[in-house]
Amino acid sequence: MNKVAGLLLLLLWSPLPAAPGSWQSPLAELRLAVAGRFYHSEPATPPPIAAGENIVRVGWRYRLPAGRRVQAWLCQGEQCVPLGSARRGHFLAPPAWRVTRPLRLRFRLPAGERRAVTVGAPRLTVEYR
Repeated sequence: MNKVAGLLLLLLWSPLPAAPGSWQSPLAELRLAVAGRFYHSEPATPPPIAAGENIVRVGWRYRLPAGRRVQAWLCQGEQCVPLGSARRGHFLAPPAWRVTRPLRLRFRLPAGERRAVTVGAPRLTVEYR
């Protein structure tokens, strides 16, 4: 057997690590009207195929009108990761985060802001393994 054929057989028969999966969760827009008050998105829940898996990485995005800003967090239960004012991004999930518990975006208008704002098209992308 030549080297190429042997390598192909080795690759085909060697166990490979499980490939990660992912799901996207589009969320309803939120209207933030009172500065300093927390507003929470609906829960982002996984598809049944992800049951028993661990969250590896989470991505987020949302839209705001030009010139507006909000403070944002991504939460699972009481554990929240600050997103600052970035309207999109991703991070490695904290080790305690589990697929079995829903994720929520949390927003707050900065202190002193008097005009309501709508957070449009919020979406989470969750990678699991």
